[in-house]
Amino acid sequence: MNLHHQAILRQIQATEPGRGQTTQRPEQLGSNRRWHGLKNDQRRRILLDFCAAQKGLSYDDWLALIDSLYHGDSYEERCAPQTLLLKYPRYRRQLPRPQLDAWLGRLDGWAEVDSTCQTVFSAADLLADWEGWSALLRSLAADENVNKRRAALVLLTAPITQSPDRRILDLSLTLINCLKGEKDKRITKAISWLLRKGVKQHRGAITAYLEAQAEGLPAIAVRETRRKLATGKK
Repeated sequence: MNLHHQAILRQIQATEPGRGQTTQRPEQLGSNRRWHGLKNDQRRRILLDFCAAQKGLSYDDWLALIDSLYHGDSYEERCAPQTLLLKYPRYRRQLPRPQLDAWLGRLDGWAEVDSTCQTVFSAADLLADWEGWSALLRSLAADENVNKRRAALVLLTAPITQSPDRRILDLSLTLINCLKGEKDKRITKAISWLLRKGVKQHRGAITAYLEAQAEGLPAIAVRETRRKLATGKK
């Protein structure tokens, strides 16, 4: 275990448990890992304090720490890299795509996947290396691991709201077409999420797509996206 990881884990273990104060238990989040009982804000505070104290952390040490956390035994450890990815944007942009792919393979359940994929990678990140990101997302969508397939969709939920670039929309719809026949809730709910997020920058295109593809899309995606278009709410 990485030495920085050890220090973070000690803080996790020493933090007052949030049991009884939160309903976000691992079994409800799709994870069967050990749970230390921390609320998300408690976990984030530990990592924010670490980042504040480690402003001189090198890229190699940052990479080794995140890799170690993704091999941790607990739910909190597997979710901890979210803050490290966000707080070190220069390092995040250097991250090799195969390394991210490998890390995504260490996640289980929608909450662990979303901790790494939701709002962490921006439209600017993707567009700076569109060919590399496009290849990765297509590969994830075709992976036999359902968690990686969810990741392919969730990684686009922030970028599609941040940029009108048609490439992001087109890739989103391509991946949805690839996955729309699946019944697993990790996929059907992610499809709904991505379509609803697309409304902000691409209302006309999402409306047209929904009407043309409604019969083949998950019912939850059709219902929730139509509600979003009509009311602005989920």
